[in-house]
Amino acid sequence: MKEIKILDVIGTPNAILHNFGLKVYDASRPFIFRNIPVIISFEGLKNVTSGFCNASIGKIYLEFHNASSLLIIKGAENNRIWQEKIQDAINLATNPDKVKHFDEAVSDLFFS
Repeated sequence: MKEIKILDVIGTPNAILHNFGLKVYDASRPFIFRNIPVIISFEGLKNVTSGFCNASIGKIYLEFHNASSLLIIKGAENNRIWQEKIQDAINLATNPDKVKHFDEAVSDLFFS
């Protein structure tokens, strides 16, 4: 099992950029690819955005169908907002039809 501390990977307690999420994805991917369980630790973070979660956790779930059995999230248990962002990223990655419907609804709102 490999533990990846987001703070160590991105070098800041603010996991707010899409690019930061991609760095966490890149650090996790080789282990998940080899079916090695990965703990992604949110410990020490101050801010987390949806974009970060989509680019890290969501991308893992999008690429690896067995992600739910290999990926463990740690350090977000006491933050309801972070838990929602993580779960939203997982839901969007595992339910691509939701993304399509959401995009269509937003498009209808702004371009109709």
